[in-house]
Amino acid sequence: MTLWIDRLIKPSPTNEPPAPREQLRNDLAVAATVLFALILALGIRNQVFTAARFASLNEGAVRIAYPERWVMRADNGSGFTAIRFGSPSIYDSRIEASSRPLHAGETLDLARFDRGLKLSAELPGYRELEAAEMQVLNGTPAIVTTYGFIADPTRDAGVTSLPVVVEAQDVMFLHEGHFYVVSLRADAADWDANARDFAIVTDSLRLQQPPQPAAASVSTSGFSGGVQMEGGN
Repeated sequence: MTLWIDRLIKPSPTNEPPAPREQLRNDLAVAATVLFALILALGIRNQVFTAARFASLNEGAVRIAYPERWVMRADNGSGFTAIRFGSPSIYDSRIEASSRPLHAGETLDLARFDRGLKLSAELPGYRELEAAEMQVLNGTPAIVTTYGFIADPTRDAGVTSLPVVVEAQDVMFLHEGHFYVVSLRADAADWDANARDFAIVTDSLRLQQPPQPAAASVSTSGFSGGVQMEGGN
């Protein structure tokens, strides 16, 4: 019995604090483990947010990526709609892609004008805010318009709620005899939260600004550009 009591009273050799060198080694090992776990978690998170599916329009003439977490609601071969359910807003963020054959003699500017007329007739409070010339598909001219409108998704369900101001961007371009529109839409207050998901779409289109024209060359002949008047003193 005395032997067992002594074992209980006396501290175990394994309870002795490690030497400073061993403590530093243990701390570094713990720090490395935590850092590796953080990097792994961030990698998994990024893969989840950047995972994408592809939808083909007009038998593969154009392929457009959309976030894998979004739900495809309609796909008829010439267009599709993907929706992000669970958005903070009552208006679910969405991606709408459509295409149609070009009319005889129709240009991108004319097709864009026709698109604007239809939106102004269909969307309450429609207002175009900005338009910019861009490029898609490695050099195809495109027009990107930014606009807003009012949406009231719950009215048909008989629910009383405030309407939503929707912010949207249309990427419009011509390709192989068709006019394409890729529309990105979200509650204006929730637009920034969708930026990463919308980038999946625009990256698949290779959307970019057109190359800037080269700057005018500067003469090195010594002419200063001034005009000398004859007969002056």
